[in-house]
Amino acid sequence: MNTVLHSSVSIVHLTAALLAMSTGTYILFKPKGTAAHRLAGWLYVTGMVVLLLTAFQIYYLFGRFGVIHWGAVGSVVALLIGLGSVSLRSTLPSWLRWHYLGMGASVTGLYAAFVVESTYRLFPPSYFWWVTMGAANGVFILGGLLLYRHYPNWIKPAEHSSGNTVFHRVNQVVSTADR
Repeated sequence: MNTVLHSSVSIVHLTAALLAMSTGTYILFKPKGTAAHRLAGWLYVTGMVVLLLTAFQIYYLFGRFGVIHWGAVGSVVALLIGLGSVSLRSTLPSWLRWHYLGMGASVTGLYAAFVVESTYRLFPPSYFWWVTMGAANGVFILGGLLLYRHYPNWIKPAEHSSGNTVFHRVNQVVSTADR
């Protein structure tokens, strides 16, 4: 573990991670529903797709499919929920809620993976579970709390004709940086 980049796949992986982290962070602090949001969102998704495809090609830490790869599987699921809900917005009344949760989980997982990548290089392997995975779980807990705390007030519950509560977007652009 003396080097940061082990192969050309690692270089592509790191580049995609930097793209995803920068655009994901940008999206968190900027108004939602704008053209800039959509552009940054597509850049984020592109970075994440490349990041995830390369993640399944890197086996330096364990030499086989390991816990980090299972995290990547979870990230694929979160990304699919976030993207799938947008593609189903004409038929899924609660699409915006699922988009928020899926993309929020995706970026939280990205930050947790950053913590894992940063900490496992700093401590001996015997500390992996306590330090690295403990810190990553801390990121997941904090991310979940922040997603809950900042659940957008622009996703308003409404009664569906079937009597079920659904969520829809109020027609306004809102900045989350003001909260």
